Amino acid sequence: MLLRKIKPQDDAELFLLIRHCLKDANLDIPGTAYFDESIKKMSEFYLNNNSREYFVLTDEKDNVIGGAGFAEFNNSNQIAELQKLYINPKFRGKKLSYILIQKVEEEAKKYGYKSLYLETHHNLQIAIQLYKKLGYTQLNQALPGSEHSTMDYFFEKNL
Repeated sequence: MLLRKIKPQDDAELFLLIRHCLKDANLDIPGTAYFDESIKKMSEFYLNNNSREYFVLTDEKDNVIGGAGFAEFNNSNQIAELQKLYINPKFRGKKLSYILIQKVEEEAKKYGYKSLYLETHHNLQIAIQLYKKLGYTQLNQALPGSEHSTMDYFFEKNL
């Protein structure tokens, strides 16, 4: 497996992966990333701004297995949002999420962010347990500026 930055040719695979994962979790509903226009051309969102990064894990044939990224949260230069962590179901259970989150945390810190914020949903219990295990603190509510109204679990971690 290879961990690398997003490329424009990843857009179609990531779009399908994200939509598939959300549909599997019964989250193909308004107020989730399922309807974010940015998932159609994720490379543009991340490559055209020097305060964001997105990383993909690929197999030996450069097929996308999963990905995760970060971007400034609500125009803050202190808080980044851990975004769009998705793993192809065929590759789950191999601790790939740990690899992606570790990379996101390291890079967000290099960019000068002081904390990472994330939003998730009660349907994603494995993800919730993962965030807790990795030292993310559960918040009582979303931070001001949240865009995904359906999310009902919120976490933050100091970097």
